[in-house]
Amino acid sequence: MEIIKTKFGREIKRILHILNPLAGHGMAKKIKKHIKDTDETYMSESPAATSRFIKESCQVEPDTCFTVYGGDGTVHRAVNAVMASGCNKEAMLKIVPIGSGNDFIRSFDDMPDEFCADIMKFNEKYAANIVNMGFDCNVVKRADKVKKLPLINGPFAYILGVIGELFHKKPLKARVVLTYEDGTTEEINEELLLIAIGNGRWYGGGFKAIPGAKLDSGTLDVTIIRNVSVARFLSLVGAFKKGTHVLDSENAIIKPKFEKYLIYKRCVGVHVDGIDCVCADGEIYKRNEVNVEVVPKAISIIQHKI
Repeated sequence: MEIIKTKFGREIKRILHILNPLAGHGMAKKIKKHIKDTDETYMSESPAATSRFIKESCQVEPDTCFTVYGGDGTVHRAVNAVMASGCNKEAMLKIVPIGSGNDFIRSFDDMPDEFCADIMKFNEKYAANIVNMGFDCNVVKRADKVKKLPLINGPFAYILGVIGELFHKKPLKARVVLTYEDGTTEEINEELLLIAIGNGRWYGGGFKAIPGAKLDSGTLDVTIIRNVSVARFLSLVGAFKKGTHVLDSENAIIKPKFEKYLIYKRCVGVHVDGIDCVCADGEIYKRNEVNVEVVPKAISIIQHKI
């Protein structure tokens, strides 16, 4: 058995390639032909089967590098399976982005080739990138339907979802409680359009909604948009996409001209109630309330180099 030593000084005893046959318009099947014969491969049969396989594989050989081929949804399932196995300190992930949404890896640009990433725990589940509620959660539902149409890719489907949701937007009558590093809390209790809690910076196919987030900071960055009119939202969306709504990412300071409409905070925990669903890494869950907390340096990641 080949043993691979990483820059962390870790010994990886097993390389296991996890391929999603639906990602990248069937690209995984072509990729499989080029994987070394000495490496093991698993072609996903279903999300549940893939999660079960990764969890069981971790428990058989914790020192495994899971090379995941897919988008944010595939990564989400892999992270949850590794965390649920209890072997997250031994296993490693390498992500090959061939999905319709590949937002999580956008936050790798300022990270070393190998790093330990924080993970968010929300209720009994885990998320690698962003947990969001409200307007953009509903956008994801619409985008999932639209991107099944011919010639519609992930980012364009998200934009179409935004347009569709603008005509049916409903404000969240939610209560948000932020917990800061010093143990103090702050409550926000008003009508809101959306809440996005980030470990990573991008979502929705390239919206830099949470520009101050960093994958190993030990904190969460939160962007909240108050219940604004459609016209006001359209005036904000350009800055929201580019990440220019924040003046100082390092210190989580929003631009003064956006203070009336946006809230940007850095904390270690978030409680939200008064919702009906939550979106985590693009996956929708029915939840009336959610508790999000950061799990520092929870899982090791090796960057995939083309």
